[in-house]
Amino acid sequence: MSSRDTALLMLKSRRDPGEIKRATGMSTGQIAALAEVQGLSQTAARSGGVLTGIDPTLIRGLAALMWVEQNAGHQRVRRQASRVRELLSELAGYQSRMIAENGIRGELAEIGRKLNRAQSKLSRLGANSAALIRDWAEEQGMMVSPSGVLSASVIEAFEQHHQNSNQLDQRRAITVARLQREIASLKRSRTAARRRLDSLTNPPAAEVRAWARQQGLDVPVGGQLPAYLTEAYKDHQAKAMSEQAG
Repeated sequence: MSSRDTALLMLKSRRDPGEIKRATGMSTGQIAALAEVQGLSQTAARSGGVLTGIDPTLIRGLAALMWVEQNAGHQRVRRQASRVRELLSELAGYQSRMIAENGIRGELAEIGRKLNRAQSKLSRLGANSAALIRDWAEEQGMMVSPSGVLSASVIEAFEQHHQNSNQLDQRRAITVARLQREIASLKRSRTAARRRLDSLTNPPAAEVRAWARQQGLDVPVGGQLPAYLTEAYKDHQAKAMSEQAG
């Protein structure tokens, strides 16, 4: 039985598209196009699989190209349809990766802003009490500017809450510990985000090999990996990140 016939049978049985991919080696776009051609898109959607996340316009375009591949009378036309379909699938994967990459870069920028702010606050705690007062006021929900002169009411409220040196030292220790935990957490988040970005832009060969073997693919132990395999892994990572974000 051909891969197409196997995929068709599995679609009719409402099998998960991810399972169809593993069983046949077909791409998501190919499965989506086959489902559209055979009028099985709703069946695939009800299975709760990956087809539900594909742009309907892309599905129709891929379906039309697949139909031409199978039914056109001229071999040249069939070859052209095949090349265009492959290019569309490649561009769709590229778009997915770019969306995922931009999302991670935005996340890294936000982490960087928060990290700079926390490190700046920590460095100022030992230099003057204004930083300590400002941090305490923010904890209390008071509106204070990140710099400049503090209002007399804020300073008075802080002094009333910390009427002796022991309380002030305790407040400073609590604030330092909290900022250190925040900085450590942000650094861990930054490291994790950088690793996710690397897996999309420059994944380690060992990581790609491990994933390929999980898909049942025969890959060499060493040497350079085929470009298509690395690209397939990047597409897989982008899809996984998109699903986690959703």
